[in-house]
Amino acid sequence: MRFLVAAGLLLIAAVLQSIVGPSLPLVRGRPDFALVVVLAWAMLRGSTEGAIVGFLGGILIDSVEYTPFGVHSALLGVAGYLVGLPEVNVYRGNLPYFVGTAALATPAYHTLMFLLLQARGLGLPPLLETYAIALPAAILNALLLVPTFMICRRLLRALSGWTQLRL
Repeated sequence: MRFLVAAGLLLIAAVLQSIVGPSLPLVRGRPDFALVVVLAWAMLRGSTEGAIVGFLGGILIDSVEYTPFGVHSALLGVAGYLVGLPEVNVYRGNLPYFVGTAALATPAYHTLMFLLLQARGLGLPPLLETYAIALPAAILNALLLVPTFMICRRLLRALSGWTQLRL
């Protein structure tokens, strides 16, 4: 059941990402909605589920974007695995580490995407232009990670029937 919830969130993220297009006009970048969902899920559920959800999100993004099929699946799967290694105990109560993870994961994701597409022989703009888009995206992703994390956490708690004492 958890993976159906993750699939629903990723489907919404993939549709939003395809609607927004390559960049927002004011910031010259766009948030990577699927990456944000994968990061939040991996922080909550660990590396195994992070990798599975990342791979699923990558398949959805690969089906709506014009990149070679499998590139997003591989990158989001690896991102979900690596971010999920420390699990929720490291992220709980540590807002700079939490937001910094999204801020660092985004340029790494864009750099690896650039290198993979270069290796496939696609003509791409220089790497500096990629960073000109990746840095505003990193800020947007870091800002979106907090509400996405809270939504994922609330949905997971509702599924498990677990309630927390609120003071």
